[in-house]
Amino acid sequence: MDEKEKSEIIIRGGTIAEVLSISLAVPEFERPYGGDVYAERLQGKANLILVAEYVGKLVGFKVGYAIDEDTFYSWMGGVLPAFRRNGVAGVLADVQADWAKKSGYKKLFFKTRNRHKEMIRFGLKRGFMITDLVKKYPKEEFRIIMEKDL
Repeated sequence: MDEKEKSEIIIRGGTIAEVLSISLAVPEFERPYGGDVYAERLQGKANLILVAEYVGKLVGFKVGYAIDEDTFYSWMGGVLPAFRRNGVAGVLADVQADWAKKSGYKKLFFKTRNRHKEMIRFGLKRGFMITDLVKKYPKEEFRIIMEKDL
């Protein structure tokens, strides 16, 4: 994707239905959550649902919610394989972080699994630090908790 094409990526508020349609096409999600899980997680919490569009096609998403008045959890996100390495995930992350900071949150965090090495690298490149590890077996399923100050 060249610079002109990157400028055609639109980030906007999205819906759970749009997130579900994208998540079904993200291969890392072996068993994507259903709408009921999203609704339950977001209910009664400050939250943000973002989607990325390219030429009218949904190509990525990012969903997060408040844990407390200082902490925003970047819960779920994904980009369709054909649109990776083109800055889509970074733009989604920037919009989410900017929104969280403007909304008064002081910390942003996410969890990933040990087997998602690209996500770990993505977090480190964006200024996140590994702050905790939750052991799940096999070791590829260990949860890596990453956070950064806003």
